Amino acid sequence: MLKRLIVLIIIAITIFGCAQKSSEWTEKHVLQLVASIPTVGNPLDLVTDDTRIYVAEDQGGISVIDLSDYSKTWLPSVSTGDSTTLALRRIRRISHINSLDLLFLSETYGSDNIVVIDTSNPDSLVLSDVITGGTSDIRDMHFFEPLVPGSNYVFEGIFITGQIIKYGYSSVIIPGLPPIFSPTTLDAAATSYPINPLGAVMNQQYIYVAADQMGLVIYNRATAAPISGLSLPGFAQKIKVVGNYAYLACRHEGLQIVDVSNPAAPFRVGGFDTSGYATNVDVWNNYAVVSSGGGGIYLFDITNPANPVLKDNITSCGYTNNVKFHDGKVLVASRDMGLLVYNIMP
Repeated sequence: MLKRLIVLIIIAITIFGCAQKSSEWTEKHVLQLVASIPTVGNPLDLVTDDTRIYVAEDQGGISVIDLSDYSKTWLPSVSTGDSTTLALRRIRRISHINSLDLLFLSETYGSDNIVVIDTSNPDSLVLSDVITGGTSDIRDMHFFEPLVPGSNYVFEGIFITGQIIKYGYSSVIIPGLPPIFSPTTLDAAATSYPINPLGAVMNQQYIYVAADQMGLVIYNRATAAPISGLSLPGFAQKIKVVGNYAYLACRHEGLQIVDVSNPAAPFRVGGFDTSGYATNVDVWNNYAVVSSGGGGIYLFDITNPANPVLKDNITSCGYTNNVKFHDGKVLVASRDMGLLVYNIMP
């Protein structure tokens, strides 16, 4: 009996001792933590202007963080301008237009509206407008300056509500009143590429969609007609397009990079299988950064998009929901750690 027990112990040591273990990045870290800011809720999305970080904290509302000293102001409500306040009870998506001092919040507590806030006075954020109608279950949302300089538009935007992609522009209809957002509706489930859209961006001509198990789908913006589709490893969650390349966070297959110089015939050029589930991606200069759920964050050198080079992987940041670049820094929305700020070291 004793001999049998000894044999079993030796076998166990052999099996488990030789097993490959997941470990922290062993080379010198390129990302250096400079600030850790606790959040009230679960930080799901973040955006910046020149001096502040705005964090969507789901049931925690939003927080505004000063980039100069990382001091935080928690905002469970904002003023409506008439001595009343609007509660911010479930904020899951957030966008900001710096030049217009406008903050866009997807408020999903009851009304499921897009709340627009005037941020021109950082000490007193005031309700500017509410975009209503077909704004429930928003999965991705981006508002920005008009893509055509000198146009009559005030701003443009794109957001995904369920399987519907809405995109368009805002113009002033009545002087003195907020501009009216006039979107085009693209039913992603009813085209020749029936898809489940999870992330979307657009330029003047095209709409690029991270389409879950279908990979990447590209639409003609003017006609809302699909142009092409490309199957990718993993399930495409979010997308960033810079120049001729689309960078996609593809859940269990990490970062995937696609050449979109010819929208009718996109092709995959490279990628990197991160650990955990890739949730988002951002690009700045020659860097790409991926939030990868339980795998932390991954920083890549994408000087050659066909061969992304891993520069750093941080796992001490906990489960990462989102990540953004800002002025040479990496901002991380972590479910476990709040908002983390890293410098990129040479």
